[in-house]
Amino acid sequence: MHSLIHHSLSDGMPVPDSECKIYKTLRSGEASHADDEVMWRADGSQFPSEYTPHPVHRDGELVGCVVSFLDITQRKLSEETLRQSEALYRGIFDNSNEAILLSCPSEDRFLDVNTRACSMLGFSRDELLSTPLSAIHPHDLPALEAFAASVFQLGSGWTNELTCVTKNGSHIPTEISASAIDISGKPCIVALIRDLTERINADHAMRELAVLEERNRLARELHDSIVQSLYTMTLFAEAGVRNADHGDTVKGTQYMERIGETSQQVLKEMRLLVFELRPLALEQEGIVGALSQRLDDVERRAVVEARLIFDEPISLPSRMEEELYRVAQEALNNSLKHAAATHLSIRIATNDGLVEINVEDDGVGFDTDLVNQSGGMGLRNIKERMERLGGSFTIISSISSPGEGTKLRVRAPISDPQTTGEPAHP
Repeated sequence: MHSLIHHSLSDGMPVPDSECKIYKTLRSGEASHADDEVMWRADGSQFPSEYTPHPVHRDGELVGCVVSFLDITQRKLSEETLRQSEALYRGIFDNSNEAILLSCPSEDRFLDVNTRACSMLGFSRDELLSTPLSAIHPHDLPALEAFAASVFQLGSGWTNELTCVTKNGSHIPTEISASAIDISGKPCIVALIRDLTERINADHAMRELAVLEERNRLARELHDSIVQSLYTMTLFAEAGVRNADHGDTVKGTQYMERIGETSQQVLKEMRLLVFELRPLALEQEGIVGALSQRLDDVERRAVVEARLIFDEPISLPSRMEEELYRVAQEALNNSLKHAAATHLSIRIATNDGLVEINVEDDGVGFDTDLVNQSGGMGLRNIKERMERLGGSFTIISSISSPGEGTKLRVRAPISDPQTTGEPAHP
């Protein structure tokens, strides 16, 4: 009978008579219980079961037992599914290239950490699990508490305001993406942490290179325009003196007039060079304030009727504002230097995650095909800046249509400040 009922233990080993719970009950007269054994069905199939033999007494004598069986096939399938899910989770968790930490802020401790987190922070797994959460962010505790509260309230969150301190005391700038999770009734946080050190170093290197390129370009501008014009003025002055010495006041006056005209041009070009530097208004007021100041200080002083039209509010990441300001500046410089325009407008609008800037003037225009081939008039700079922003630009202009002027339109996706770690100007 034993072999007809029992197939095996849960580990696949045969069930010895001595371990049979039914025999145990028949021998002891006490109920027993088996959590997990494999039993035979009458049709020859097998199934996992949980069973309990209950003794049966008659007139005080043990005469047998009643066994209640429970088919636990579904429970075993659920357990296997859970085991596979846990194995998959553990594989992803441990082998992720990102540092992942599971923490319980209310208890100030880590519940689980992966290999990358240990490597980034310089701890062994046991050391990190015994290290308080606050010890990793000792200088940012108010920000840490505020971030945790926000994650619990919203369900998830992102920050780049927390610095991690490693085992050797080094400080790592980080970007943290976190989600709230409940574990055994405790509010916990699973956080994915990225080390921003390389990104920040690369950004600094790019900025230094950009500064060097701007300095070289300004030096060329000074040499090619301002220095040349000043030298021309000295020649006019010498010629005027010679004519005055010979009593030719008419020619002397003409040279003086040419000196005045050239000095006005030099003054105009000097203003442009000053605005090649990032104006304070761009730092303080954003692109709208900077362009407004530019139009006041340059175009309107050159007797150009200039208008700035914009949506309210314009909120862009600072680096994006810098690039777009430079693009608009190129267009304004070209108009002032070459177009002889009397009217000019700038329109800035945002819609559906895009920013669009239109610069239009009523100047003489230019041959776009010729300029595109040569890369002159700042078009190469505009193209490079728009490529960095992932945007596009179009220029409409013609020298055969006087008064039609030039129209520049640029469009770019508005990048999320969270992805760049930069503030946005409101």
